[in-house]
Amino acid sequence: MKNKLVLLILLILLLLSKSFAQTIYELTPGTKGNEIMLTVANVSEINPAANVTVKPHPTLSKGEGFQEKTITFRQSEQTIEILNPKEEKEVTFIFDVSRNAQINKKDTIDFMIISSDGIMMTKQFIFSYAGPKEFKLEQNFPNPFNPTTTIQYQIPVIASETKQSAVKLIVYDILGSEVATLVNDEQEAGYYEVSWNASNFASGAYIYRLQTGSFVSVKKMMLLR
Repeated sequence: MKNKLVLLILLILLLLSKSFAQTIYELTPGTKGNEIMLTVANVSEINPAANVTVKPHPTLSKGEGFQEKTITFRQSEQTIEILNPKEEKEVTFIFDVSRNAQINKKDTIDFMIISSDGIMMTKQFIFSYAGPKEFKLEQNFPNPFNPTTTIQYQIPVIASETKQSAVKLIVYDILGSEVATLVNDEQEAGYYEVSWNASNFASGAYIYRLQTGSFVSVKKMMLLR
């Protein structure tokens, strides 16, 4: 009699916002160290299962709106060396979510569970990405910097407004003169980041200003040579 593997429950998501619907789980873009915990059980009464491999395959079932490299797993696969009759063991996969994940889009991840004698199962999870609830401009990092720094900001979904917002992100010197325009575009709600290379600028304090609609936020950063 061949071994039978069954996937039991299965999912623990840390840094997870909330689940909605049965198999769709909501993630926040930019989060790191999320976990999926899978419990694999050998339901055979007498036969052990050896070298059971569990691995994620984000590209097996893309579905509509799939975003390449949005979810990055830190382990390509894990192996359970021995699974005795009626025994259960857990495997945990850690993954990061790209900050550039498009909100309200869905990605499908298929996990393959394969025993050494070729028995295979798959378990599918569908993820959606939560949009921000407020406008926000983050402090640049690193800060102080030399010569490149990253600025992150977010644009929320606002039902009463259009889907896209006019966004300007401008850098000024300490005297208030504009020195660089990092963003000047229509952007949908979501999480964004942009880099500024200040290799052609002198050391000192600079101001960066985000404006979208009536929202304005200003922060200071320091370039050190």
